[in-house]
Amino acid sequence: MPVKLSQRPGWLPVFCLIVMAFLSACSEPEQSAPAEPASVSVIAVEEAEVRPGRQFVARTEASATADLTARIEAEIQEVLFQEGARVEKGDVLVRLEDTTVKANLDQAEAELAAARAELESARKNLRRGEEVASKGFLSDADLDQLKDRFSAAEGRLKTAKAAVDKASTNLDYAEIKAPFDGWIGKLNFDVGAVVKPVSGPIAEVLVTDPIYVQFEVNEADYVAFRRTYRTSPQVASDQLDLALTLPDGETYPYDGTLDFADVRTEGNTGTVAIRAVFPNPDALLLPGLYVTLRIEGQSGAMQVLVPQMALQETLEGKFVLVVNEDQEVAQRFVQVGAPKGAMVAVEAGLDAGDQVIVEGLQKVRTGTKVSPVQKQIDTQTGALMDQEEAAQ
Repeated sequence: MPVKLSQRPGWLPVFCLIVMAFLSACSEPEQSAPAEPASVSVIAVEEAEVRPGRQFVARTEASATADLTARIEAEIQEVLFQEGARVEKGDVLVRLEDTTVKANLDQAEAELAAARAELESARKNLRRGEEVASKGFLSDADLDQLKDRFSAAEGRLKTAKAAVDKASTNLDYAEIKAPFDGWIGKLNFDVGAVVKPVSGPIAEVLVTDPIYVQFEVNEADYVAFRRTYRTSPQVASDQLDLALTLPDGETYPYDGTLDFADVRTEGNTGTVAIRAVFPNPDALLLPGLYVTLRIEGQSGAMQVLVPQMALQETLEGKFVLVVNEDQEVAQRFVQVGAPKGAMVAVEAGLDAGDQVIVEGLQKVRTGTKVSPVQKQIDTQTGALMDQEEAAQ
């Protein structure tokens, strides 16, 4: 028999109150603790003198080269140098087999001696003939023959002297010497090989101190340069500072000067070849190295420097994130100029003392609160340091 509502047990209202209280408790949101501001590393940007300049990809070249080539046909008898070693002017580097050359010299000297004897005999005969002819005992025809023999003997003597000189020179060629102080490269022929003038270089000697640095500028930049300095690059070199960055990123310890500018542009590329010269006493630079050449004027203007690592870019341009006085992140669009080590000059958009974020960029956005940690930066390498570490 169904139970009417009025007949239900008295516990039902109590049960309903419990369910409602439970549902009410579940619907109340949890109270979360406020998030801590993100920690970011910042540096206070500073001003420095920024001189106008340009960077070029350049390549080193020897300032002088000489191919050691055989000037006679002979066998290589002895090699007196070590590949890659330093050589001095006049050092004997290679000896060629000289037996044949010596024999040729001996023969030439013997022929010279015979020619001298023949000339002396012809001179005596001509002198006696002239004495006899003056007394009427020798015809003019016979006297002319004596004169002809004397002239022929003179000619043979000159020929014999030339043969001796040539044989003596060839004997000198049997020793191949260093033409100047420098470094010698790889040996291209072994002992026992027969070489001759058309065989190609036996080795190469290079002068690397000083060393040339060859680069190219486009024709528009070259015209602008001439308009600015009103003279050739060589003369304007006194108003410029030239520095090299090596392939490992280190700065070369010596400064250079401009040495040569071509007198015409390259038709295919529209560039002008220019050459700088640098001292290289430690032989640190080898010919053929790719290096970065920076040319700067000797005076400039004060500009803010910002780390290159802090720069970001959108379609609107380059910008950095800064922390303002309210400890909030703000976006600043900047106009950048010339690089300077790990920094880049800012021509507009930043002031000295602005706090630029250099670490933690990925976890913040414009308008968020942050907890800035002050850092120092090595302007050449870009390495960041704590304040205490930088002070040591």
